[in-house]
Amino acid sequence: MAAVLPYSENMEQAISHIKQQTILMQRSLVQKKLMDALKHCSDMLKELRNPDLSPKLYYELYIMIYDSLSILSQYLVENHPTRHHLADLYELVQYTGNILPRLYLMITVGVSFMQTKDCPAEEVLKDMIEMCRGVQHPIRGLFLRYYLSQRTKQSLTTDISLDKKFDVQFIITNFIEMNKLWVRLQHQGPLRERDIRTKERKELQILIGSNLVRLSQILDDSFTLYKNEVLPQILEQVVQCRDVVSQEYLLDVICQVFPDEFHLGTLSQLLDTTLKLNPDVSINKVVLSLIARLNGYLDRQDDPAKSIEALKDLHLNDQEESSDNKNDADSGKPDEAVSESAPQPSFDLFFVFWKYLTKIVEERPDLPLHEIIPLVHSIMILSMKWYPSNLSNVEILYKFCWERYEDFGKEIPEECEQCFKELFLYPLGTDLFYDIITTCDSFQKLLSVQSVPLQKNIIDSILDKILSSDIKINDKSHLEKIGLICEPIIQMPNDRAKTSILNVDDDLEDELVFLNAEQEKLAKIVHLIYHPNVEQHTELLLICKNRYYKGGKQIRFTYPAIVTAFWKLIRKLHFKGLKRPQKKEKYNATIKQLFKYISRCHTDLFNICGISICDLLFKLNLQTAALADQLSLSEISYDFFSQAFSIFEESLSDSKVQFQAIVNMAQVLQKTRSLYNEENYYDTLITRCTLHGSKLLKKADQCRAVYLCSHLWWATELSLVGEEEGVTKNFFREGKRVLECLQRSLRVADSVMDNIQSCQLMVEILGRCCYYFIHGDESETHVGVKYIAGLIELIQANLKGLLLEESTDAQDATVPAQKIVIGCDGSYICKTLTSSTCRVSLKTPNVRVSDLIAVPVSYFERTLQYIENQKQVDDRFNAIAT
Repeated sequence: MAAVLPYSENMEQAISHIKQQTILMQRSLVQKKLMDALKHCSDMLKELRNPDLSPKLYYELYIMIYDSLSILSQYLVENHPTRHHLADLYELVQYTGNILPRLYLMITVGVSFMQTKDCPAEEVLKDMIEMCRGVQHPIRGLFLRYYLSQRTKQSLTTDISLDKKFDVQFIITNFIEMNKLWVRLQHQGPLRERDIRTKERKELQILIGSNLVRLSQILDDSFTLYKNEVLPQILEQVVQCRDVVSQEYLLDVICQVFPDEFHLGTLSQLLDTTLKLNPDVSINKVVLSLIARLNGYLDRQDDPAKSIEALKDLHLNDQEESSDNKNDADSGKPDEAVSESAPQPSFDLFFVFWKYLTKIVEERPDLPLHEIIPLVHSIMILSMKWYPSNLSNVEILYKFCWERYEDFGKEIPEECEQCFKELFLYPLGTDLFYDIITTCDSFQKLLSVQSVPLQKNIIDSILDKILSSDIKINDKSHLEKIGLICEPIIQMPNDRAKTSILNVDDDLEDELVFLNAEQEKLAKIVHLIYHPNVEQHTELLLICKNRYYKGGKQIRFTYPAIVTAFWKLIRKLHFKGLKRPQKKEKYNATIKQLFKYISRCHTDLFNICGISICDLLFKLNLQTAALADQLSLSEISYDFFSQAFSIFEESLSDSKVQFQAIVNMAQVLQKTRSLYNEENYYDTLITRCTLHGSKLLKKADQCRAVYLCSHLWWATELSLVGEEEGVTKNFFREGKRVLECLQRSLRVADSVMDNIQSCQLMVEILGRCCYYFIHGDESETHVGVKYIAGLIELIQANLKGLLLEESTDAQDATVPAQKIVIGCDGSYICKTLTSSTCRVSLKTPNVRVSDLIAVPVSYFERTLQYIENQKQVDDRFNAIAT
């Protein structure tokens, strides 16, 4: 015959039984039958003896029983001592048959007894907590002690007759025993259910933490009691239990429930405890929680600086730490165990964490990098919040990481990259980011050992931050540090050795390399360099130039910015010389030296990048020559013009590029002035320019280049330098050479085999002739009425010849008419119905010859109309027949 269980077989029956016994208990109390009520309570409590209940189900039954026993407790207090004496009941319930119901009833009656005036409260509490040792089953014991904690909560917080130390010790004792039971729960049952038990334990952790919450409420502001009595016992239990779940949870609760001031005063004790924990415990989680709490404390203060000073006055830091600090400060010898760069001992939170950091590395050499770096990061956050002006702390932390990397002796694992990334990016979110990256040497050292993609990612963020901030780089050491940091993107990976400029294949390949964002940002950095002293400013630019020189062929992207910076500096010195005539000679000497630096930049660009950037070099030389001319440095200007011509002659081979180069050269030369006064500089240059224009490959380009070069012999006013037509007398003008250029260009235009293009060129030359006719007398320009009239007749005759070509295009009636215009380089551009444009010629399919002929015709008609309009304001035009 099967034995009858003292508890219900399933949860539904247990709940039903508890509800039934609760009703019977209430009925007995109403009838003043206390013994029957106690019997019903005892029967109800037997449900808590069920060993098969999970923690969640057990808690559900516990809540129901707790509510029922609360009814009994209220009845006992209200009827004492009229119907019974609680002292007698306290002894009576101890004769209950089963230990678990006996202890629950004992606690219920004992706590009710403590609410009376004649109760020896301390004796009752001692007795109850000792009797609870009789239940060693983990779940039953936990809930029993939790019941004791809940019932005694009000008595311990309100009864002024109890000594606070006794209350504290009572809670600590209960906490220790509950933690032991909680840990023991992990080791029950088969090993395969270990994860399930861990999950169940975490469901019960609030029962343990409630004791520490109660302690924090009782202690209030009793820091001495907390430091000397409470914390040592709690930490001792944490260390002794050797359980990962328990240690992590309890330290987290300690950090959360006790006041910030308490943590500031016992920081060393807490940190030293983490070194004694189970090796599987995540130290990071504990320390990060503590640091977050301390940072939060500072955020909650109205005056953080004043609060820090107040903490010093209160001497809340450990006595042992203070003693150690004093000994270290008084000692004249350096401490071999502490790094030379360690912070000075004082009431310094950073010093406490730094000492802890060095100790943890010594005692836990097996601690991986991905656990150390987040710890360093959190300490850095604390230092920047508590001591923002002390950047030596940040340097110490970066140096520490660098040393750990060297000890590690391998490549940084991938799991560490995110940690390092956060460590590098954190300073960028602070106001002192620039000071950190330029004064902390170890920042760059640590960055240099990261993977190339991570380095580029960090450098990109640093450059973005610098460029978006109002920063001027005016210190050599700062510029050097930024250069070292940016070195991975300055130097080309696997850069080839410098090749000869004759290595065309490499140059053609390089032409396909477009400007990338990294090099663009490096170029922008140049424009942040500034120093009021010109010599130091020059030195900074040279440092930047030498650094970028290591970039190989990437200097094509960065050197133009340096050249531009030298241009600005030259203008600055020139204006200073105008304001201070006594120092003009000194400034001029410096200006000449700066032009030499520019020339060196040009040479480096050509030697390293070759012919692929000759067009860029040509333009840089032109602009430098123009600048020198504006400063009346004719010899320097002539030298740069000569370099530009050399590049044109030796390296520019594409016909379109050559034509545009001639146009650019003519534009710059036409605005020069100082070259007039030195021998034959100007005449030599413009003659050379015109000669090159006349030797271009295409006749149309020859024609246009020559008639454009005609303006080189007919200077016009530059209002910015004070020139005015009719007032200024020293304009360089040689009308005979102007006419020669026009005549030569006309001969070339007439020799063009394409009649349409030939007519177009003649119309353009006619426009130039009208310009010279308006802006000068015939005696000066040699472009008179006869010449213009003859040119008009020639154009009209040629246009008549085009009618024959237009008639041969009649069979193309199926092709729709298109509007064609001529571009600035002489090419024909067709506008389609979709508003897009394309370049066309006579060989382009689906383009009618009549549409092409309409181009010079329309140009010619507009020119004739212009001449007619000019007759109203200039009588000389009346002699021209249109």
